[in-house]
Amino acid sequence: MKILLFGEFSGLHKNLKDGLIELGHEVVIAAGKDGFKQIGCDINLDNTYSGILGQIETRIKPFLYLPKLSGYDVVQIINPFFPNAKLFPKSIFFSLLRRINRKFFILGAGSDAYFWKYGRKKLKYSPFEEWLKYDIKSEHYYMESNNSYTYNKRIVDTSNGVIPVMYEYEVSYESCDKRLETIPLPINTNSIKYHENIVKNKLVVFHGLNRYGFKGTKHVEEAFKVLNNRYPNDLELIIDGKMPLSKYLKVMERANIMIDQVNSHSLGMNGLYALAMGKVVLGGAEPEGLDSIGVMQTPVINIEPNKESIVQAIESLLEKRNQISEMGLNSRVFVENVHGHIKIAQKYIDTWKASN
Repeated sequence: MKILLFGEFSGLHKNLKDGLIELGHEVVIAAGKDGFKQIGCDINLDNTYSGILGQIETRIKPFLYLPKLSGYDVVQIINPFFPNAKLFPKSIFFSLLRRINRKFFILGAGSDAYFWKYGRKKLKYSPFEEWLKYDIKSEHYYMESNNSYTYNKRIVDTSNGVIPVMYEYEVSYESCDKRLETIPLPINTNSIKYHENIVKNKLVVFHGLNRYGFKGTKHVEEAFKVLNNRYPNDLELIIDGKMPLSKYLKVMERANIMIDQVNSHSLGMNGLYALAMGKVVLGGAEPEGLDSIGVMQTPVINIEPNKESIVQAIESLLEKRNQISEMGLNSRVFVENVHGHIKIAQKYIDTWKASN
């Protein structure tokens, strides 16, 4: 099959592409480099100019690439709001993209109007309030508007289906006729080297800084203050991020424990990179999140968005520090079995073929 993956979040499409290529398919990624993460792609839609020229470029560049974006068996867009640029005529662009290709799918991933409208109501806890307060720094976000939902629904209705990547998006599209089976996030474990998780003098705990409110970093900071006071000689606590993905993964290598997003029922790509390295991971592992991807057990230690939950989990691991190596191996085995890129790529192929 000839496949176009449009847009990128944290290497999701890059890892999926790796699996699809190994299965013998022809794959092109058209995307930006996902901000500071600097993730590679085949057709780069990022601006090359700044100022007024950059604003003009943002609105016309994807259209200029349309001849190279046509003739595919499958087009999958990461999110209906990519490119996330003001005044970019997304509705017109995606209508054209749909017309010049055979099948057109949307991922339930990242922030979209369905997530804001339905996920916000249905999830027992969520990132929305902290996202507004710390990241958007406003009482309202344009994704909440009726116009955003109407646009999102129109794109969904003209697609061959929406594929959620985790529970949060599965529940957001629960009432949507176009919702397809949830497919777990992919990770190319061949490109992530596993190292035995050895605890040296201190247990090193790492939390990656990205979107402060969305990821629940406030709760990690509060927990770290408590832990630093209680165990100054036993723990090294690190919060770092907002750097290219390759550099970020180097920083993560030092850690024994990685704390993923706190405001989530499920694990994100960040957590998968850590599992593949053999880290002990704290993050979203709620029963409904596990059920969504078809597993009953996980090595991921579930935490909730409060400092007490995080402190309790780290204190438990301090008592089990002699088991960290074995736990890290379990992380690697789990991510290979559940999120391996070839296995996940085949799930996408089966879903794309079965959908009219």
